[in-house]
Amino acid sequence: MTLRAAIGAWLLYRSRMADLQLVAPSTLANQTAIGNVLTVGLGHFQLDALRKSDIDLWAGERLQTHAPVTVRAEVNVLRQILNWCVDESMLGARPRLPTIQVPTTEQALPSEEAFLWALRSVPANHQAALEFLMLTGLSPHEAERLQVRDWKAPGQVGIGMRSDFRVKTPSRRRFVPLNERAQQLWETMTAGLRPLSPVLPKGGAMQKALVRARKADPSAPADALRITPKMMRQWFASHVADDHPEHVLQRLLGHAPGSKITRQHYVRSSDDALVGAVAGVRA
Repeated sequence: MTLRAAIGAWLLYRSRMADLQLVAPSTLANQTAIGNVLTVGLGHFQLDALRKSDIDLWAGERLQTHAPVTVRAEVNVLRQILNWCVDESMLGARPRLPTIQVPTTEQALPSEEAFLWALRSVPANHQAALEFLMLTGLSPHEAERLQVRDWKAPGQVGIGMRSDFRVKTPSRRRFVPLNERAQQLWETMTAGLRPLSPVLPKGGAMQKALVRARKADPSAPADALRITPKMMRQWFASHVADDHPEHVLQRLLGHAPGSKITRQHYVRSSDDALVGAVAGVRA
């Protein structure tokens, strides 16, 4: 049996659990998305031939373009799948899995120059999408599910308002206001599209566009290597946090009131901001 087949069987089991209300729909949606990632990267391996070295190499490749917290979540789901396979006598013993270290200290945002380079260097449709993420704080996973009909006057888009647009938690269901520039981008991206059409490209496609741009431009800023579509959300959070209270930012991001996730994972400072913070200090 391949790991692809095992993942499919596990997701079917989890789906039945969700039907019995033993698993939350948002949990199933997240596990399904991660299952798809695992299928693409590791699904071709025979289940009983999968080795820790195979998983190490896959995880190492994922860390080149994804945050450690994301890869750790993917490894954790893989652990659940392999443990289930052992319980169901589909696998004798699972291989050891790598430990993904997630930094507990703040990592500075790339410079403004790096973000501007990213917007200049990708194709026009990806440029509009990345800038839209920067101006709204949407996650790539939310943005790629937006449809033309999610627009709500005056100048808002609805996240999780459709029955087929599931969200992880109730707080993620929200209307996100668009400033003037974001509204212009929305009008450009939706021109000529039908109400049920998706508006933005998928996060994976935007990531590939960034990777191609870096390979094509040896003069790219060094810190541009770290930029991912999800980092646009961090850029947004860090700029809003400069001038507004945290509860406002939490509502914009779809975080529960008082959530520690907002500051731990999304609010970042740049090295330029550190310089600016001390520039006016006088003894």
